[in-house]
Amino acid sequence: MSLPNNGDADDRKALHTVVDSAAKVLFVAPEEVDPDVPLVDQGLDSILAVELLESLNGVFDQQVRAAELNEHPTPRRLAAHYVQLTTDADEAGATSPYLSVVRECLAEVLMAEVEPATDHTTFADLGMDSILRVEFIAVLNSRLDRSDDEALLREHSTPARFAAYLASQTDGEAGQPPAEAFAVLRKAVLEVLPETSRDTVTPQTSLRQLGASSLDRADIVAQAMHQLGVRAPAERLAAAQNLGALATLLEQCRERA
Repeated sequence: MSLPNNGDADDRKALHTVVDSAAKVLFVAPEEVDPDVPLVDQGLDSILAVELLESLNGVFDQQVRAAELNEHPTPRRLAAHYVQLTTDADEAGATSPYLSVVRECLAEVLMAEVEPATDHTTFADLGMDSILRVEFIAVLNSRLDRSDDEALLREHSTPARFAAYLASQTDGEAGQPPAEAFAVLRKAVLEVLPETSRDTVTPQTSLRQLGASSLDRADIVAQAMHQLGVRAPAERLAAAQNLGALATLLEQCRERA
């Protein structure tokens, strides 16, 4: 089944991404995936749904849950949902990805919604005692594959300060990134952004600085992961502040595969 050409480029690109990913988990050819038929009717069960969303969340740098498939059951509607999420994220501005993760981990530990208005409120004033601080660090370390100590929360005493600390520790910000992983990533950048000068694609440059939209970034990361044969957690992809950090993360994932 061929995909229609109506809609803008971002919609078409997102739909192709969803269809291709669905085809992989269903072990069928992409043309066998009907964009307007619910995925559950095409063989997607609960286990495959988790695998599909894990892949798509990494590509689109979003956190869509399995329950959301009930509201966005077809490939076309799921693709539109990802487009909307990435558009909303762009419009929200360049919020630190680490700050978003810190908020999510806090919400999990405190079992309450954490608003941006509390970014500069101390952890103590948020109700974090010593037990909750240990639990929070454990959750965050698991999410970001880190090994931080809860004592850091006393030195970096607000969500904003702690997120800034995490950003300063981003892998790959200093030194040279893995050569092969960076070469693959640079090739993907130049293919997706053909007007970009090769000289501007450096380890210190971010995809946002190169003018990549959210869907461009998703396409670049997807191509690089496919070429390297790896899959990286969405949280860590979001936390990579520049191309050097992203190349380092991809290489780490390849070493663990």
